[in-house]
Amino acid sequence: MIASTVPEKVKDMTVARYLSRAWPLLPSHAVRNAFSKKDVKVNGARVLPDAPVRGGDRVEVYLPAKLEPAKLDVLYEDERLIAFLKPVGLPADVDQDGIGEDTVKTRLVRHHPSARPVHRLDTGTGGVMLAAKTDEGEEALRAAFAGHRIEKHYRALALGRLPKKSETLKAYLLKNAKDARARVVDNPLPGALPIETRYEVLRTRTAAGLVLSELDVVIPTGRTHQIRAHLSHIGHPLVGDDKYGDRGANRKLSAAGICLWCRSLEIQDEKNFPEHAGRRFCADAPKWRVHALNGEDE
Repeated sequence: MIASTVPEKVKDMTVARYLSRAWPLLPSHAVRNAFSKKDVKVNGARVLPDAPVRGGDRVEVYLPAKLEPAKLDVLYEDERLIAFLKPVGLPADVDQDGIGEDTVKTRLVRHHPSARPVHRLDTGTGGVMLAAKTDEGEEALRAAFAGHRIEKHYRALALGRLPKKSETLKAYLLKNAKDARARVVDNPLPGALPIETRYEVLRTRTAAGLVLSELDVVIPTGRTHQIRAHLSHIGHPLVGDDKYGDRGANRKLSAAGICLWCRSLEIQDEKNFPEHAGRRFCADAPKWRVHALNGEDE
């Protein structure tokens, strides 16, 4: 069984909507089955999907154990840090209404009470992350990220054929908090932060009549939406990215989600992590969720 008390910020929402936000990785068919079997309760009463919930309500769902939220997928752990795998679709923390029973933060705390994330990946991006277990570990990891002493490698699938086999791109990024977007500009503007994005083309592929480039991307500067906005700025947005990309191409490709994955994090901090200096924590990207991607490599 999974259970939750609805946060006080929630004034009026259907229980089906609440479940999709509280447990975003719960399969939709499992939720439908639970409703059909009358295994969803609000304040002890069995309910239908359109039943309303409000702050303070108690929601319970009876599910097979295999469908309950997964445990933290640990790649490595010691007394100071945890390297783990974040699945695509798992948010970092609760949302604007305080909803979030299955997040990076909750999985970390269930694994170890003092564990806490020190950086983040977008909800739609999966891959390797690092977390701290102690205050000293958190301070050291945050300093390593801020000092660019942790090298981040991403796998990405971009639209089109990039102009060079490999290139270092430099520009400036402006954040617009109002619409949660980033904008890349070539010249410094007030409030713009410098960014650097390096890419290497690993291979090109074809799907639905479109050329796609699979990339290894390194970002010494880790700004919000940097890879997505920077590649879009040069005319090669990520497949599946409707915010910065080509919605028409994404529909043509039947892309289900943004094709971006943090493949590895390498610690390059000999002072604070001498035992891990040069160590790389890796996880291969899963198969891209692009239904039309069955063309041959060029």
